[in-house]
Amino acid sequence: MSNAYAIRGGAGKPDAKPFGRWTRAALISLAAVCAVVLAARFGAVPLMEIRHVVVRSDVPLTDEQVLAISGIQGSEHWYSLRAAVIEKRLEANPLIRRALVQKVFPDTVRMTVWGRQPVALVLAESAGRSLPVLVDGEGTVFKVGTTSAEVDLPVISGLVLGETSLGAELPRAYGSLFADLKTLRERNPSLFSLVSEIRIVPTVGGAGVPASTADFDLLLYLTNSPVPVRISGGVDDSLLKYTLMVLDLLSKQGVLKDIQELDFRSGDVVYRLSAPGTVAVNAPGVAAAPSAPGAVAASNAPGAVAVDAPITVTGTTARSTGADNARGTGADVKGG
Repeated sequence: MSNAYAIRGGAGKPDAKPFGRWTRAALISLAAVCAVVLAARFGAVPLMEIRHVVVRSDVPLTDEQVLAISGIQGSEHWYSLRAAVIEKRLEANPLIRRALVQKVFPDTVRMTVWGRQPVALVLAESAGRSLPVLVDGEGTVFKVGTTSAEVDLPVISGLVLGETSLGAELPRAYGSLFADLKTLRERNPSLFSLVSEIRIVPTVGGAGVPASTADFDLLLYLTNSPVPVRISGGVDDSLLKYTLMVLDLLSKQGVLKDIQELDFRSGDVVYRLSAPGTVAVNAPGVAAAPSAPGAVAASNAPGAVAVDAPITVTGTTARSTGADNARGTGADVKGG
């Protein structure tokens, strides 16, 4: 008796159907991805093109000018637009201090720009000529050719610069002066408005572009007084209040009209007389100095005044200190 067996081909080999199933699934997924990409390319992406730009600005530029500076053409897509690049592009303009660019899905860009606020009109000496420029609190030049008739700002004169152009930063030694003016304008606008001019005066050996504030003094002119005040260091509200107090005191004593310059650098009130031999102190018991050079007061009592001698102001009296040049040294009026 014999048995018959049916032998089928491929017996013992793995079934090929699972492999075909995975291949088919991969092809379907790939086709779906392609379909999505094509749909996005010809459907959604056009809807994500930048169509709206919102500009918020305090800069003296039109929205169209801000848009032109930003470089946005309208063909950019929301997902590919780089906000940081546009911000740098905007901030490269001398009139713009800071820029913020925000993307709003799906087709809007919002740009906010802050302009530079002038704190002084600078008369800069460049290439042998005087050039008026506007400078902000950071010491950055953002407008050239402005005149004092256009803006009511303190005038800064005597600066020595190289080539001056838009966006140029003034030497670092001047930085604290413009920062002080910015702070003064924000904290006390009324005192800020009293500053008429600040003149940069190089000290001995300080010619040329200064390396630090030690290379120059400041001559401060106020709108309500013809007498300049020589200072070193910062300009703040306490200095201006003190200056006003000293000017008022000297005016009441009757000597202000004869003073050529006040000097606060030593911490005392020192002044130079504009006409040596002419000293008038409106104080009881003080003799006015004769106008003849070399003449002296009639009395040697306290309060007598010698011509061409330094005068120390002490309250409402004056006394001779026996030097050659007409100067005054404050005794009870000390620097702030």
